[in-house]
Amino acid sequence: MAGVISKEDLAAYRRWSVDSFDRKLPTPKQASPSAPEKPEAVEAELVTTMGLPTVDDIQQINETARAEGYQAGFEEGRQAGEATLSNTITSELERFSTLIGNLQVSLAHMDQTIAEQVLDLALEVASQVIRSTIAVRNEALLPVIREAIAALPLHHSHVLLHLNPLDASVVREQIGDQLAQTGTQIIDDTEIATGGCLIKAGTSEIDATIETRWKRVLDAIGSEPREWLSSP
Repeated sequence: MAGVISKEDLAAYRRWSVDSFDRKLPTPKQASPSAPEKPEAVEAELVTTMGLPTVDDIQQINETARAEGYQAGFEEGRQAGEATLSNTITSELERFSTLIGNLQVSLAHMDQTIAEQVLDLALEVASQVIRSTIAVRNEALLPVIREAIAALPLHHSHVLLHLNPLDASVVREQIGDQLAQTGTQIIDDTEIATGGCLIKAGTSEIDATIETRWKRVLDAIGSEPREWLSSP
């Protein structure tokens, strides 16, 4: 039947009385205070807990930093050394190139100097030969006179032939009559060197002096006239 409590179920309940509130509860035991931990232990615990570096770690860091610094310094020094060596080599190569260039210029100048000296010697020999030829063979002037007169413009009836007095006597003896027939007058002129002549006909003039002829030779070979060549 609903709502009826059996005996078995009733045994599970205890009778309640008022004095249940008067019963004293047991006093809880107070824990005894623990001794404070030592600073070294706290420091070790903090190091372990927070992960701070130890003395060994610091030494390892110092050694690593020193090694890296040494390597960086070594690399920097190596690069600086290579740069210095490269600059030195470049400078020496430039200096060597300059020396080679100067040597080539000196050799070229030496060749030019030797060539000029050889030319001067050849001209000196030629000058001496001309002097000897003129002194020995006065008649060598005759072909020069004929060519000079032939170079004059036509229709000149009065021609003046200026000769050194030594040459004038020889020319008069050799072809004096022929020159007289062409209206050519021989003029003794001490300013004319032996071996040359100067012909004047009106406004025309033929300079066949030794100085002028020699200068033409020098101009032909591209040489400057020397003072000692003016009167061979």
